[in-house]
Amino acid sequence: MIFEPSIPEIQKHIDHYWIINDFAVLTKASPFMYAYPGITPDMIIVLEGHYKMTYMGQTYQSNRSMLFSFIHEHVYLDLSQLKRCIIIKFKSRGLSSLQPFVKANAERIMKDSVAFVNDVFDIEISHFLTSLNGLSSEQIAASLDEWFLSLYNKEDEGFIVEMAQEVSDTFDIKTIMNATGYSYSTIERYFKRDTGLTPKRFQSLKRYKLAIRELYVTRNSDWQHYVAKYGYYDQSHFIKEIKRYTNHTPARLLNTPAFIEVRPLYL
Repeated sequence: MIFEPSIPEIQKHIDHYWIINDFAVLTKASPFMYAYPGITPDMIIVLEGHYKMTYMGQTYQSNRSMLFSFIHEHVYLDLSQLKRCIIIKFKSRGLSSLQPFVKANAERIMKDSVAFVNDVFDIEISHFLTSLNGLSSEQIAASLDEWFLSLYNKEDEGFIVEMAQEVSDTFDIKTIMNATGYSYSTIERYFKRDTGLTPKRFQSLKRYKLAIRELYVTRNSDWQHYVAKYGYYDQSHFIKEIKRYTNHTPARLLNTPAFIEVRPLYL
């Protein structure tokens, strides 16, 4: 079941909680999933079972909750033994969606950007996870709201969150410069501080993620549509950019069960 946060402070930074009580139903077609570089931090909270993960040339098996702050290269997940879990999807604003809840800065997070939740939040969460057992999905969502609120620090929201209220989803740099009167070098400094990325890198990832999301939802294979809508130079540029981040062409992504199947149905 999908739940949006109900507390305004949390709504600014977290898109939804996906509470999964029977993963076998959702992974009937494929228990595998690839995650690609992007600007949407994700957290997997394990309630029952374990997963296998291959990342940066190493394979792990664990039942510990994991936070994907930023993925430097694709992650391969085997979820066949993960029976119950919660997937928390933050807003697509890079590390700036995460920083109000953690004590580490962007530079530190980027060095260990796929890590166990305990290590990133610098707290012990086993007691909190135990408290979720036996609760209904609605109660779990409410508990997550309260947990994140207990970690929340408004002072760490930063420039990117502020700009999200002023500019379009694409975070167009010229629009930000016009809105703020800041030079490119000043904006670059803010972006690196809040996201760990340059504005150009952030914007490239943002554009690709928006295109991928629409590709998944609509299954539209008219590549020229994405060129015109998201500002790619031409069709070749669009295809190369998607392949750069996913190692797949757009056409191949549409025929990859691991890409299509393991997602909330409304996304």
